Amino acid sequence: LTGVSKFSKVSLFSGLNNLRDITLSPDYATLCGYTDDDIDTVFEPELSGLDRQEIKQWYNGYRWGGREVTSVYNPFDVLLLFQE
Repeated sequence: LTGVSKFSKVSLFSGLNNLRDITLSPDYATLCGYTDDDIDTVFEPELSGLDRQEIKQWYNGYRWGGREVTSVYNPFDVLLLFQE
């Protein structure tokens, strides 16, 4: 269970009746991606020879919860970029 989609409550006595939907919670907005800080610190060695602004243009932009929430980079695509 990821919190990304709603879960249908199957039974009144099911243990899954007390799920918390974190989909639009600002506290978890960066859970499913890399932030700018992550890219600049964790992946610093991989950035050599790459245009940082172009990376931002292509891979940054996922945001859950409105403009005031930090946007994140698609993790799968960023790892593919560094692999190639």
